[in-house]
Amino acid sequence: MTPDRRTLLALFALAFGLRVLYAVVFGDDPNVVAHDSYGYRIAARMVESWEWITTPFSPTAPGYRMLLALAFKLFGVSWWTAVMLNAVLGAITTLFLYRIGERLLGKRVGLIAALWLGLSVNHWYFASLAARDVLVTFLVTWLAYALARPFYRMRTATWIAFLCALLFHTEPMFLVLLPLLIVFLAVGSTHHRVLSAQYVFLFMAALFVFFLPWTIRNFVVYRDVVPVALEAQRYTAPVARILRDAPPEPAATTHPEATVIRRPGFFANEREFWRVARFAASPGDPARGVRPEPAWSLRHNAAGILNYGVLLPFFVAGSIFAVKRRHRAALVLLSTVLGYAVLRGFIGASDYSRLYVEPLIILVALYGVKELLEKRRTAGEATPTA
Repeated sequence: MTPDRRTLLALFALAFGLRVLYAVVFGDDPNVVAHDSYGYRIAARMVESWEWITTPFSPTAPGYRMLLALAFKLFGVSWWTAVMLNAVLGAITTLFLYRIGERLLGKRVGLIAALWLGLSVNHWYFASLAARDVLVTFLVTWLAYALARPFYRMRTATWIAFLCALLFHTEPMFLVLLPLLIVFLAVGSTHHRVLSAQYVFLFMAALFVFFLPWTIRNFVVYRDVVPVALEAQRYTAPVARILRDAPPEPAATTHPEATVIRRPGFFANEREFWRVARFAASPGDPARGVRPEPAWSLRHNAAGILNYGVLLPFFVAGSIFAVKRRHRAALVLLSTVLGYAVLRGFIGASDYSRLYVEPLIILVALYGVKELLEKRRTAGEATPTA
């Protein structure tokens, strides 16, 4: 076995083992880990029959629950099956982090980033929930890896379209960022306009093909064109209003009894997204199995400060170096993080919504550490000795 394979095996074993160990230690405490979730219940029902293919079974995207249902079919319906599935996905995400750093940012960056993610308590916790968060994190990291690498072949556009289809069918909110991806392919895939146009065309054509099967299923079920799932209409609604023949009636006219709900504004959401520690109570997210948190949670805040807060200053430094030196890979990772952060500012954010891009934040931060150390070394060599 080569040294590289030994490193990969060790990182996988570390990330997988710690996630399973967390579930073993805290799995019996309902105040820490919730075994039940909406995704778990839907996937368990999907195992019982094939009715979910031809009936309106769930309004959510099918990606994670189909994968979880497959795991249930193979290994039985249990919370531990979900834990093992998430632990494997988390461990593979750790390997992707190692590869991105090793090949694009520096070998030490990749190794330390993988160790950082493998030792992240927050990611241990989310691996114990039967929710799509771990799969989305895995797909976002995989897609970022595909985009950060130099494009050499036209089939890369097809591969990126396939990864996008998987991500959109798991978490439809990323449909909003599709125009940014198209712009990137148009201006950043190659330095030749004709080839870039071919990349964009091939990407869009492949994405259309990958969208067809589930869209056809939704048309049969809902008698309407529903890309991905009903929940995706929340993000595609602006386009639907443009294409609609007549403007929708105001809610106050059609539903006079409707209550106006005031949601946090953009800057409040951004503050929540980048927040290191919590000093106000959190209602949690029952659909994902996330438990409510009190105004002061030592467990939550300690994990946030150690796993994320320490990195934040170096993330800023890495962002500056990426822009200043026009480092392609670092810029792709940074753009993914910032694009997603802006999106969360409009649709709502919390500290756990940062989970999807935390692996990329780790990479940019450690890239900043590497550049700071290199700058210090260079300055030391330039200092004349007496």
